[in-house]
Amino acid sequence: MRHTLASQGCASNGKGVFHEVALEDAAAYLALPRHWGLTLPRGSVGGAHAGYAVYACIKGRVAVAALEPHFAARLAEVAGIKAAKPRQDLMLLPSTRVKLSDFFAVLTRKQIEALATAHDLPLLTMS
Repeated sequence: MRHTLASQGCASNGKGVFHEVALEDAAAYLALPRHWGLTLPRGSVGGAHAGYAVYACIKGRVAVAALEPHFAARLAEVAGIKAAKPRQDLMLLPSTRVKLSDFFAVLTRKQIEALATAHDLPLLTMS
């Protein structure tokens, strides 16, 4: 069943108009990340992925958006984090979150911005 929002008529010019907006389709599309489990606590953008988080740094914070495997691998390499087992997804391990937290905690925003530029990392610092 499709629910729509319709509007007829226009008070300013007296001519009728009709707009149909498929609200159900829009809501279903926007709900897909939750349906797929991505926004749940165990999901990549719900908190489970250490490469998609905000960490404290000296005099600020750094937003990290290293969800794509190449960004995550590069971030782990720059931070000196290595997998204990081959093909292990480091970014889903709680220990990786701790290591990244420790890594960023001793860096200034300027140092982090330089790392982001030098290594093409998706990092944004905030005061």
